[in-house]
This record gives sequence, C-alpha cells and structure tokens, in this order.
Amino acid sequence: MKDQESTCSTPACSLGGGPSCGHCQADEAFSLEHFLEGYPLLRRLAAPGFRIAAGIGFFLAGLLLRARPAPSFLLFLSGYLIVGTGVFIKALAGIWKGRVFSEHFLMTAATIGAFFIGEYAEGFAVMLLYLTGEELERRAVDRTRRSIDALNRIRPVTAHLVRDDGIHDRNPSDIRPGDRILVYPGERIPLDGRLEEKGGSVDYSALTGESRPLVLEAGNEVLAGAVNGASLLTLTVLRDENDSAVMRIMQLAEEAGHKKTRVELFTERFARIYTPVVVFLAMGIAFFPPLALGLDIKVWLYRALSFLVISCPCSLVISVPLAYIAGIGNASRRGIYIRGSQYLEALTSLDTVVFDKTGTLTDGSFQVTDLVTAPGVSEQELMALAAALEQHSTHPVADAIRRFCQEQKDESSLVFPPEPLHDLEEFAGHGIAARLGDQLVLAGNSRLMKRYGVETGLEAGRSRAASAVHIARGGRWLGTLFASDTLRQGTVQAVKRLREQGTTSIAVLSGDREDAAAEAGRAIGADLVLSGLLPEDKIKELENLQLLTRGHTAFVGDGINDAPVLRRADVGIAIGGLGSDAAVEAADLVIMTDEPGRIPDAVSIARKTKGRVYENVAAILLVKAVLLALGALGITPLWGAVFADTGIMLLTVVNSLRAYYSRAS
Repeated sequence: MKDQESTCSTPACSLGGGPSCGHCQADEAFSLEHFLEGYPLLRRLAAPGFRIAAGIGFFLAGLLLRARPAPSFLLFLSGYLIVGTGVFIKALAGIWKGRVFSEHFLMTAATIGAFFIGEYAEGFAVMLLYLTGEELERRAVDRTRRSIDALNRIRPVTAHLVRDDGIHDRNPSDIRPGDRILVYPGERIPLDGRLEEKGGSVDYSALTGESRPLVLEAGNEVLAGAVNGASLLTLTVLRDENDSAVMRIMQLAEEAGHKKTRVELFTERFARIYTPVVVFLAMGIAFFPPLALGLDIKVWLYRALSFLVISCPCSLVISVPLAYIAGIGNASRRGIYIRGSQYLEALTSLDTVVFDKTGTLTDGSFQVTDLVTAPGVSEQELMALAAALEQHSTHPVADAIRRFCQEQKDESSLVFPPEPLHDLEEFAGHGIAARLGDQLVLAGNSRLMKRYGVETGLEAGRSRAASAVHIARGGRWLGTLFASDTLRQGTVQAVKRLREQGTTSIAVLSGDREDAAAEAGRAIGADLVLSGLLPEDKIKELENLQLLTRGHTAFVGDGINDAPVLRRADVGIAIGGLGSDAAVEAADLVIMTDEPGRIPDAVSIARKTKGRVYENVAAILLVKAVLLALGALGITPLWGAVFADTGIMLLTVVNSLRAYYSRAS
C-alpha cells in the first residue's frame, strides 16, 4: 500500500496520469486552496464553482463595455486573475518540480500570450473554459471513484470484544484469532470467524454482488464484510484483520491500478513525446514565418498560441485509465475482482479456457456412494481408519469421507483407532501417509498405493466414474471408499457463452480418475480432457496448450492444489473466492461466488471496456489532428480550440464512465 505522501488525490494521477498532464500532489500542495488553509471564508470564495460564476460575470461585463477599452480591459484582467490564480500557482509548482510542460504552464503561457497581443477577451475565455472543463472533469471522475471505492465502506472500524468483565469496543486490528466477538443485528461483521451457540442469516452482497441472504448454522464460518441479519451473533475470530476476506478483496482492488495495459503504456509514452513536439512546433510557427518571410508576427503568434492550448494530452492520460478502472469497478459490483487492467485486456482475447474439475466444474460437495472391503476386514474397521487419516486433509473427498464416517459413528458403534496417528505426510495429488503404532497406514488413490507397493483387490469397472480412496495398513489393502460429486449448476451454459464470445478451445485438466474427468468433460463439451494429473503435470499441460494458442489462455480453479497453475496461466481465475486463500492469492481474477456464469460476464465487461478505450483514443487523436491543422492555418480561434479540446476531454471521460454501468451480456 502506498504511503500517504506518495498518494495523489487529483483525478489524473489517481487514474494514472503522467507528468505531461501536470496533475500531481506536488501541485496540490501549492494550490490556491492550500495557501488559504487558515482562512475559511476566503477558502470558500476560492472554490472553483464560485470562481467560475464570478468569472462569467466579469466576462459578460467586459463584453458589454467593449466599446470603452480601459474599463473593459480592467474587467477582463480582474476576472482572468480571479479565475486563473490557482492555475498560475500550479504552473509555478510544476516548474519548481521540473515539469515545464504541465497543462497549467501551457494554459498560463497561452493566455498570457493572448493578453500580450491584445486579445484580452480570448485570453480570459480560454482560462474560463479551461477551469470549467477541469472542474467538470474532476466531478465526473470523483463520482466514479466514490462508486468504485465503495469497498472502503464495507470495512468495519469497530469490533465488540467479549471479555470476562464485559464487552469492549476495539479496533478490529487489535483483535486476535481465538478472541470472541459479538455482532449485533444489522451490523457489518468486522472479522472472519466461526459461529458459536446459534446460527442466523447474513448478507454477502457487498462481497459477491448477490443480495440474497445466506442462512448459517452454529459452526459455520462467516466472513468479514457480510451484514448480520436479525440475530445477535457470537463469533470466534479465525484470522487477523489483515488476513480477513475484506482486506484480501481490498488488496485486489488496490492492485488493480498497478498493472497497466499496452494501450495505457502507449498513451503515457505518447503524452511524453507529443507535448514537447507540439510546443516546439508552436515556437516555430510563432517565429519562423515572421523572421524568414517577413509576415505579421501578431498573426503567427496567435496561431502558435492555439498550438499551445491543443498540446495538452490530458484527455488521453485521463480517459484511457479511467475506462479500465470503471470496467474493473463494474466487475467488482458483480463479485468479480480483477488485479489489474492488463488482465481485463487479456480477457478480451481468450482463445483457450482450461478448467479444473473438482470444485470448479463440479460443486465439490462429494458424497460417499459405495465402499468395498478386503476379505476379513469389517466396514467399521475400514471407516475408522479412513476417518482418522482424512481428518488431516483439506480435499473435498476427504471432507465427504469424514462426514460419512461421522454419520456411521452416530448410528453404530464405530470405534476410532485407540492410538493417535503420527509422522503424517500429505502428498499432493496422491493422498496421506502416516504411522499407527509401528505400522504404515495409507489413504489415497492408486498412485499412492503403487508408490508403496500395495495391490488393491477391486473388481474391474466398479464405480469407475467415482473418485476412489484406497485404505491400506502395513502394506495390505483394507478396502476402498467411492465418492461422487455433481456438475455445478450453470456450467454448461457458461461454456456455451464462452464459445459464443469466441473461445475456440475448452479443456479439462484433472487430478481425478479418467472416467470421472471424461464424464465431466462430455457434459460441458470439452475439446480436451486430461486426467490423473499432479499439480506439476497440470502446469506442463497448460504450457503445452499455451504454445498452441493464438490468444490468451485462462485457467479456472478453486483449491490449494490449483495455486501453481493459476500463477502460470495468462489469466488465472479463482472461482468461489470465499474459499481457498491460496487460490485467491495466486489468481489474477477472483470470482467470489461459485457461479461459472460470472466468467463470461467478466469477458463481456472486458470487451465493452476495451471498446470504450479505443473509441476514446480514436476520437482524441482525430480531434487533436484537426485542431492542430486548423490552428496552424489560422481558421480556429483560440477560444474555439480550447472549447473543442475541453469538449472532447469531457466527452471521453463520460464515455469512459459508461464502462462502469454497462451490462454483462
């Protein structure tokens, strides 16, 4: 997070404006409002709105008295100083900081030049139009900024800490895991925690974009940022504030402005070159024709001043990043958080989308559907050892086995191993190994059994589409449990929309069995299905797909095992961001719900945003080129150049804001 001193509050810098535009905190520190800090009345009178209103009054009065040169000049000059003083101060600040070509300096030079050649009305009009445009731009950008920064409002500032001597209000940063807090009805939950005593309903709309309440029971996890319903909730805190769901999302939002697209980088480079070139052309126009050809210096100086006015690149350096930020803000309203505009741009050219199976294509809520025991082994013995081993795993299949065994324990006399397990070791994509006494016990797939030389006694073809977890002890196979899950609702429709959007290839990379992966692949119409893959195998296969892909490749996953491949993809998409911290940390795009349909939504938003950007760039360059040509020929008056240049800036800002309100389709 940037420190306070380096953070600029002005629109252009907060949106990525470069030095050529001249917006920066250094100028703010030398603003008119800053100098009047200790004078509240004068500070209010110096507000842009008041200065613009006063300027209009002076301008109209000067026009009415134009037949009387002296009073007219005094009115124009007085109004000019009222309107332009803030610009003069910022121009001096820019020069002091080494930014000679700031927009404030260019406007100051152009308007003083107009007064110098006797064009008092035009010099004043240029400054008045400029200040009006700048204020309208600031208000438009600030309005969108407030909408996009709504995440700051979902971060609670108070937590009700429960102690033996009562309830104490504390800053959430002072609360530690294991502490107990109260959340009153209607309050926002300050920290991630686990429900105690009784359940209730919470509203996750600020995080997920969905307004329907979620009903929770005692023991369920609740995330910071959700709004409590009508119940008084008691939570045991699970994480520090910095590791809470709200802070993770805020970090994603903050990172969104740090990774720029090729278009943004182009506009910044263009601005650095364009402004000095146009300024030197203006100098050439002002002095070459009069000196070389003996033409009227006043005429050519006037034309040069038009060049100075048009040389400001603010419309480019403001509207382009603003469009991307608006698009990212639009996505965040729908529970889709994007780390940076470069990933938003990458979504517009997705050629291949690769899905993990378990928990991504499928809902991840496995159910044990069958079990097989070896001769002489009881079901109770098999389940007891399976439950003892799988309680140390976070895999969805392990969770299903734990729940199944617990249900059997409640219904029968299931007895867990009398001795605790020790020397536990989990092998990603394989299973778990541990010791029970002096015997090696295993729970995992056929690769784990093969690794330790254990042969299973399964019948060929039995429950082939289900995930199989073999249990072994002392080198002997004890039995196998089978667990199945179902295809996530909306997955088929999401893949269909991706294909309609131009995605040419859909692949499934799974660590599951061949038949289980193939069944999921057939259901969504995948072009490629690879199964039995370890995390490192998934990376290799993804890299192979990237070599064959014309555009960008996205990987969609949800679990800890997906983190390495999420990092390797052109766009790593973590679905169900309320779940795995590791997946969220590794992903470039986080979907807070479990809805696959949000993926084509993100693509749609990205494409509409990119369309706004290209519309802005084309319009700005066209208008700039026409104005430069007309200014050099003396066709465009000075005020007309400012009016047109300010107008295109405002139009492109408004066009950029459309990206925030556009619908996903």
